[in-house]
Amino acid sequence: MPYIKETCRAGRTIEITKRFTTRFNKKGITRGENLKATPEQMQKINERNSETNLRRLINTNYGPGDLHIVLTYEKEKRLVPEEAKIELEKFIRKLRAEYRKNEEELRYIIVTEYKNKSIHHHLIANTVEQVTVKDFARLWQKGRVRFTYLDNTGQYSELAHYLIKETRKTFRETGSPSKKRWNASKNLMKPEIKKEIIKAKEWRKVPEPVKGYIIETDSIREGFHDFTGWPYQAYRMIRAAKEEGITPKRADRLSKPKIRP
Repeated sequence: MPYIKETCRAGRTIEITKRFTTRFNKKGITRGENLKATPEQMQKINERNSETNLRRLINTNYGPGDLHIVLTYEKEKRLVPEEAKIELEKFIRKLRAEYRKNEEELRYIIVTEYKNKSIHHHLIANTVEQVTVKDFARLWQKGRVRFTYLDNTGQYSELAHYLIKETRKTFRETGSPSKKRWNASKNLMKPEIKKEIIKAKEWRKVPEPVKGYIIETDSIREGFHDFTGWPYQAYRMIRAAKEEGITPKRADRLSKPKIRP
C-alpha cells in the first residue's frame, strides 16, 4: 500500500508531506470520514495553501540580513489604494535602478494593507552592500521607512503568516488595487519540490530529521485529511548551524513592526 511523499527544499528548510490518496489500493488503511468542504472551510484551506506558498518563496530567496521593510505615509500624504499602487510602482522602479546602478538585481515581495489601518506597504528585499536602508528612505518620500533584518534561522514562517493575515480583509474586495495576496519580482527562484511513491504500508510514527537538520517540533501535524479522510503526516526541518546559534527555540523568531491606525 504505497503513499505519496512530497519533499520541498526551500533555502535552509525542508518540508515533508506524506499522504495516501485514492490513486492506490488502500486495503488495510484506516480512513476517516469523507466530508464535503463548506465555502468557509475552503477559504481556510486556500489561505493555508497561500501561506505555505509564501513561506516557501521567502525561505528560498531570502536569508540573514535581508530586509522586511514597511513603507508608511505621512497623514497629509495618504492616498487611496489605486493611487498608492501607482506610487509604489514608481518607488520600485527607482529602487531597481539603484540596484542596477551598482550592478545588482533587486528581488522583492510586496504586500499592501489598508483595511482598518493606515495604508502601508510591506516589502521584503534582498540586501546588497552598495544599497543601504538610507537609500530606501531617500527614495521613499511619502512617509516613514521602518525596517527589520531577517534573522539567521532561514525559517520565516512567522513572517509569511503575518503577511497573509494582513491581506485577509482586502485582496478580495471590490476596488482593491491588487487581486493577489502579494506581488513579487519575476527573478525569484522557486522552491525545489520532489514527489515520490513510497512502497510501504505506513510511515514512521515519529519523524527523524535529515542529517544536518533539526525538526521544528511545533510543525509536526498528522491525522486524517479533513475532506478526503485519508491519513497524512507533515513536518518541517531547518538546517542546523551551531556556530550561528540556531536552535529549535530560536527558530522562527522575527519582530514585526506595529502599524498605527
